[in-house]
Amino acid sequence: MTRISRIAPALALALAMATPIWAQEPREGRRKPLDEAGIARLDAETNGGAKVSVDKATGGARFVQLGTRRARGPAAPARAGVQQGSRRERSREFLGRRGSIFGIRSVAAELEEVRVDTDRERGTHITYRQRYRGLPVFAGELKSHFNSADELTAVSGTFVPEINVNPTPTRSADEASGIAVRKVEADLGRSGLSVRGSELLVFRAGLAQGVAGPNHLAWKVEVGDGLGVREFVFIDAHTGKFIDQITGIYDGLYRRAYDGQSLPFVPPSYPGSPFWVEGDTFPTGVAEANNMILASGETYGLFSSAFGRDSFDDAGATMDSIFNRGYFCPNASWNGTFISFCPGLTTDDVTGHEWTHAYTEYTHGLIYAWQPGALNESYSDIFGETVDRLNGRDNIGNSATDPLRTAGSCSVNGGTPPPQLTITGGSAAGSYFSRASVSEPPRPFTVGPTAMAIAATALPFQPTGACGTVTGVSGKIAIVDWTLTPSGGNECGSGARANNARLAGATGIIFVAPASGILNLGASTLIASVEVTNADGATIKAGLPASATISLGVGTDNSTRWLLGEDDTGALSGPLRDMWNPRCFGNPGKVTDTFEYVCSTADQGGVHTNSGVPNHAYALLVDGGTYNGQTISAIGLTKAAHIYFRAMSVYQGPASDFADHADALEQSCSDLVGVNLTDLSTGFPSGQVVTASDCAQVAKAALAVELRTPPTQCGFQPLLAPNPPDRCEAGTTQANVYFDNFESLPVGWTASHEALVPADFTPREWEWSSALPDGRPGSAFFGIDFPGGTCGPGGDESGVLHLDSPVITLPAGAVAPRLTFDHWVSTEAGWDGANIKVSVNGGPFLPVSFLDYTFNPYNALLFSGAQGNTNPMAGEEAFTGSDAGSVSGSWGRSHLNLAPYAAPGDSVQLRYDIGNDGCSGTFGWYVDDVTVYACPVDALPTISIDDVSLPEGA
Repeated sequence: MTRISRIAPALALALAMATPIWAQEPREGRRKPLDEAGIARLDAETNGGAKVSVDKATGGARFVQLGTRRARGPAAPARAGVQQGSRRERSREFLGRRGSIFGIRSVAAELEEVRVDTDRERGTHITYRQRYRGLPVFAGELKSHFNSADELTAVSGTFVPEINVNPTPTRSADEASGIAVRKVEADLGRSGLSVRGSELLVFRAGLAQGVAGPNHLAWKVEVGDGLGVREFVFIDAHTGKFIDQITGIYDGLYRRAYDGQSLPFVPPSYPGSPFWVEGDTFPTGVAEANNMILASGETYGLFSSAFGRDSFDDAGATMDSIFNRGYFCPNASWNGTFISFCPGLTTDDVTGHEWTHAYTEYTHGLIYAWQPGALNESYSDIFGETVDRLNGRDNIGNSATDPLRTAGSCSVNGGTPPPQLTITGGSAAGSYFSRASVSEPPRPFTVGPTAMAIAATALPFQPTGACGTVTGVSGKIAIVDWTLTPSGGNECGSGARANNARLAGATGIIFVAPASGILNLGASTLIASVEVTNADGATIKAGLPASATISLGVGTDNSTRWLLGEDDTGALSGPLRDMWNPRCFGNPGKVTDTFEYVCSTADQGGVHTNSGVPNHAYALLVDGGTYNGQTISAIGLTKAAHIYFRAMSVYQGPASDFADHADALEQSCSDLVGVNLTDLSTGFPSGQVVTASDCAQVAKAALAVELRTPPTQCGFQPLLAPNPPDRCEAGTTQANVYFDNFESLPVGWTASHEALVPADFTPREWEWSSALPDGRPGSAFFGIDFPGGTCGPGGDESGVLHLDSPVITLPAGAVAPRLTFDHWVSTEAGWDGANIKVSVNGGPFLPVSFLDYTFNPYNALLFSGAQGNTNPMAGEEAFTGSDAGSVSGSWGRSHLNLAPYAAPGDSVQLRYDIGNDGCSGTFGWYVDDVTVYACPVDALPTISIDDVSLPEGA
């Protein structure tokens, strides 16, 4: 047992610093910079000319814009021999002096120079890959940028700071490969996949999502079949646990040529006997092949003529493509080696889309998940559509010469506008953001203005769900609450509900989404049905009686401009997306489009949907328009394409998100001011010159689509609810029995532990720390959720850390003892967790039940021993997991009632326990401001079992 007592100042400082750095991660969205003082010094050095953007996943700088010396004012005094040194020397000198803002500790040890590029504007760009003790760090890449005047203007990219992993794997590549193959085969429901390669590296979880996560030593295993499957699976090299998976098949509907012959595999002719090779007679007589070959050449021509790039690898790589493939149809894809198409999809923009995935892989290498993945898809749409706009050979229209699009409208060639829902009369009058059902009457369709009625049914647990016989809605628009059964399931689907309301005489339906999210409606084709958010539904219902009008409109723009895949035939026949108005195809036009922006893990975090946001910015920038309070003047295709390619090839990196994209676009535009840009088709000077006004339009386009706005509408909830109630009731006075805010070294608190396998257990105890997450000032106790271990012999870290309070004597009298404390929790969900136990009058420590909490109780039961949990606290009620949508936590306060455990005059001792299983923890539990107090007995608030659900697991 360790007694925590007052010690000498030097020792107290050492104890305060003992908490591992990686365990101090603040909450997503409120990430404190790693080195605020360093940023301030840089600001002073550049006379306020520097702009630093901070990565919300790491706290390190992700984009540092230094501007030019003229913009910065007088230069800081140069060190001898540095200002006149080479670009390499000055780059490393800057990273050495200012590297702490990125998290760099040693430039020599952590950064490996891999490439020096010179662009057409005579700028120089030095690329570094991050390494940790000789190992590559996934997505760790920094670039230093020099302009033609030989000035360092920016440093961009991602550096993963605070890595502290054992670099020697305890699981072999073969073991990891087997785990990875079994995982992918199980996911796809197929066998016969193989390992195409493996690599040992450091992997930062949550990087693509933009959330704080732990670092792992990991095996990156490529699993595939050589045609339609290419998955990169990350397996912890110590525990053998699955960490993450990222696809390497960039599909999305999206010059050697091969005939796939509708085979369910790559044709035997590949790569030895092509259908067509450069120099053969063209056209071939096969329309599918002609489309693909021609568009492949046009894509090569765009990147070569406009940007000076020789094929996707900039080294003249052969561009292989396969038409008429017979697997995973209907679709098209780039698989790291070739592009391939199911029948009907070899159109110019889809071919350009797929080839741009290859260019992306060899430039910024965007991770194919979450916002980086949405950018990956968006860049393919952008340059695919640019190819389409340049060649002027569309079948159903001409996207180069077709009329400009109308704000907010859809095209007659594909897509449908969102429905219009208008309430008249009553307090809820107004227009409401809504979404139509998947199945609906032929458009246009309008119903109303018609009175509204709540669709009642006799089901006891679903009084307004329309799953039974519906009454009271004849001749009216029915309001249907999407309620759930007590078990959390759906009693019936949207089609059944719609039909019940229709049979009862309803003329239309307003579905009210559940509080937990939105629906995918597949309602009746015989009745107009729309969905509103839960909050808007409550407003509409509260405003009854009232009338409503539901209008389902049609596209009105006779233009193919900004449609993707408008010439597609076959199974998909017709456009897939609309860059001008993404909502015409159910994609978001801005980050806060509630119904369209994808918040789930589906489709790699919504890569094919959320791409609508950056797509929309490009269309607005090229053609101009007014949207979301911003009026953007058109800058044209040539300027926009150059700005976007420069961002793609110079400033962005694998983990770039929408905010990084905004920074990269603005910096790229600034770089190109005054440059006579090359023509996108001929490669000759175009006479178009980027101006400061053009850059102002870039900034406005980023504002219009909200590139720097976090998607807060996703509704991710913290594990601990904010805004705690008063500790005592109105008219009563809180009487403190014991209080410790831990601002000075605590007296009387003791730390100890129990280990399942003492020989394997890494020594650790609760620690007193002044390095608190979320920038919280002061000090607190920290119990680590240990991240190491192997979950097996030789590395079983299963154990529990105890933190015991001093003995506290409750005063005599008719009082109800209570406890409150502030805390921050993030543990491996279900396996690891934390709770409180209490000892009365020297008796055994007994767990406090969640029923005795009056605010912020435990959120789950830990997995049991029968489920394989080796945590000594297995099966106990606990705080476990982390904030929704994150691996991090946030501060909250819990209140609980001690009266069921101790009476006035008793002595009590509190125990704070955090336990973990044999491997793979996250961060841990911070505890602060512990207060034992009393309030009158008859005023004690209670919590009922109906108020809190306690499901097994996380």
